[in-house]
Amino acid sequence: MDLLLTDYDLDLSAGELSFINGGAAIGQDVEMRLRTWLGETVYDTTAGVPWIQAIFAEKNPDLNSTRFILERQILSTPGVTGITLTISFDSSSRTLTISGEMESTDGEIDFTLEIQP
Repeated sequence: MDLLLTDYDLDLSAGELSFINGGAAIGQDVEMRLRTWLGETVYDTTAGVPWIQAIFAEKNPDLNSTRFILERQILSTPGVTGITLTISFDSSSRTLTISGEMESTDGEIDFTLEIQP
């Protein structure tokens, strides 16, 4: 069971903390893992995705190495057992779009996420 987040903050819409579990919790964990930039967390500077250091270091990211990095991050999330990713990069807006389907201990989870440097 995890705390429910809304807009990356604790959800207090019911006047108290809300909780989620199962596939919703696994999906939220993956999204938060992918939105954490390497070095961002002072408690563990090795946690996070190397967005600046590796992925957005070049004007046009190498999508094969990006896929490898993201698959490793996603598959290391507790509850995730498999992943199918589609990655695209819009060079004019420098937006990386990640979408796919995760296999989890609680069934399939579809997701889409956009990241900009």
